[in-house]
Amino acid sequence: MTNFLKLQSISILLALTLLINIQLLANSGRLYLLIGDGYVLVIAVSGLASLVLFARVLIKLLLLLPMSRWNFFLYILWLPYLALFTYVWTRLVPPPGEAAWPSPVIGLLIIALTLVFPLYVLIVHMIARSPKRTLQIEDKA
Repeated sequence: MTNFLKLQSISILLALTLLINIQLLANSGRLYLLIGDGYVLVIAVSGLASLVLFARVLIKLLLLLPMSRWNFFLYILWLPYLALFTYVWTRLVPPPGEAAWPSPVIGLLIIALTLVFPLYVLIVHMIARSPKRTLQIEDKA
């Protein structure tokens, strides 16, 4: 049961990681209205920082999971949470007007990001499960 709860909590973190990046892209019109021409830099830095920060947290959590075949469900368990969080976000923060709507190409970028996200999960999972090399100092006395 604890393994199940750990898988669910990791899946929630994965969904939050993707949700942050999707919302950064989807709300680029709002960011442009607030920041101006520097919004592209803000989106890029915030997106990469969230990926790195969540990767470090996920690696620490994946190390707590025992080796099991159930761990491979991480590659798809984030999807229902992403749908739920996206629905809740759109109900809590509706778009203020047409000026803040993203351009149509942003939708294609979000689809591509969602399709490539399992690769991110794979990379984080492989880093967490890679054998750790320790520095061994030989005593030459």
